[in-house]
Amino acid sequence: MEKENIYTIQPSHAGQVVKDGVKTWPKISIVMPSFNQVAYIERSLLSLINQNYPNLEILVIDGGSEDGTVRIIEKYKQHIAYWVSEPDRGQSDALNKGFGLATGEIFGWLNSDDIYMPDSLRLAAVAFRQHPSKQIVFGDWRTIDEQDNILAHEYAFPVSVSQTKYEGVSINAQAMFWRRSVHERFGEFDVALYNTMDYQMVLAFGIQEGESAFLRISQTLGCFRRYDGQKTGPANQERQLREHRYLAQRYCYPNKYTAIGEIKRFFFRVRRAYWYVRRAGLIYAFDKLFGVMRFKRQSQ
Repeated sequence: MEKENIYTIQPSHAGQVVKDGVKTWPKISIVMPSFNQVAYIERSLLSLINQNYPNLEILVIDGGSEDGTVRIIEKYKQHIAYWVSEPDRGQSDALNKGFGLATGEIFGWLNSDDIYMPDSLRLAAVAFRQHPSKQIVFGDWRTIDEQDNILAHEYAFPVSVSQTKYEGVSINAQAMFWRRSVHERFGEFDVALYNTMDYQMVLAFGIQEGESAFLRISQTLGCFRRYDGQKTGPANQERQLREHRYLAQRYCYPNKYTAIGEIKRFFFRVRRAYWYVRRAGLIYAFDKLFGVMRFKRQSQ
């Protein structure tokens, strides 16, 4: 199997830039799409604010929540560079609005029910500064429940465009940062996507930037929350499948849903198994792959 490009760093002043004799950190813009997330958005915002990152731009794009979310946003408005609460065309539309207003050198996306780990922004800034040829930085993530209890440690592994197409992603958007220029080349999220805009982003980044543009760092950067009723849950599997078929047509790999696609999918499951074993051991790999393959059989 292929070698991994991994970088281990510690939070430090290595990410600072000297400009006119003054040390500064690169500006990071984080877009937070939101809709009726009063139960979680405060924790999401605090996970950003408590980073104490000295050059942070937070943009909250709310879709017109009526559950108390706006009250939470207003509570922290002194920390938010821009926020709005108005009807929109969904999460993809909200992301497009937010990134269209972002002014940072580095971009990130945090859902209003997910959280960042401490020092995530500094770790990303250091990695970009010390690896100027890299365009996307990512790390591990955790799955958490409604009360922030850790359900699983999720291990990222090297990005493969073909794996992303035929088998699935190996990284999580909440544990990923990218340069502004990457987003400018990407353009906009497809507003037709309800569930799979993160998949579209990782896929498009891989196609346009190349696999060598990605850098995995060893730290855990974010947490993805699972709870009953979320839109990425089992109830929306049929819609997710339609969106994956749509993306296969848009990005020119429609044979995903043929016998050739099944063969390729099997190969990349073997690759996934290899990296799970390498990163976390055989028991973890067996547990994760059983769930992955069961889900694939249900949703393909």
